[in-house]
Amino acid sequence: MRTPIMAALLVLAGAVQAADKPPLRYVEKVDNLLGATMPVTEFQDTLGAALARQLGRKVEYVKLPRNRIMAALENGDGDVLCSYLPEWLPGDVDWTRAFIPISEVVVSSPRVKAPATVAELRGKRLGMVLGFRYPELEKILGQDYIRDDAPSAALSVRKWLAGRFDYLVVPRNVIDKQLSKGALPRGYHILTVYEVKTKCAVSRKSQISAADFNNAIEALDKAGELTKILKLR
Repeated sequence: MRTPIMAALLVLAGAVQAADKPPLRYVEKVDNLLGATMPVTEFQDTLGAALARQLGRKVEYVKLPRNRIMAALENGDGDVLCSYLPEWLPGDVDWTRAFIPISEVVVSSPRVKAPATVAELRGKRLGMVLGFRYPELEKILGQDYIRDDAPSAALSVRKWLAGRFDYLVVPRNVIDKQLSKGALPRGYHILTVYEVKTKCAVSRKSQISAADFNNAIEALDKAGELTKILKLR
């Protein structure tokens, strides 16, 4: 049986181990608008801290705009970036196993007929995020649509609510948050584009390998902690 003294010694040993290793540099995408940095999500902060703890390291958050996150990994200025797939963010990096569920949807305004399929969006103006790729949607539509970009998903939602366009392409969890706040108009419609599990991109110049991260993810999963973290999305 683990005594309070033994538990304290284990915590102390972990702290000493973390102090001996360089911190885990967890890259987070942030949106800088008019000089104001939008806060990152609780999910990303919590996942970064949990991975660092499993790896016996402290965590250091590297907060960058979207157009600099892959360069940070390729240059060795960060160790890991989560919630992406190689086809969304191509680069000279390694990838962990897939474990973060993401669902992308099209939300239609109440003033238009709800599309039954993605193909019915051909030629339509779609609210999207600047610099973000939509490969699953493009498999169906090609380039036969008009992009109306915003710097972030949150601002894209605002533009849609303001009537700037009728069709909004966003992750499902973004809409769920709006729904919980009662911010969505009556009569809106949701069409799922795809559901997938995303991964973490790992710098090839990092001291921590993709296999190390996979082991940490597995440990969090077995402990039941990963399920709690994923609920924060």
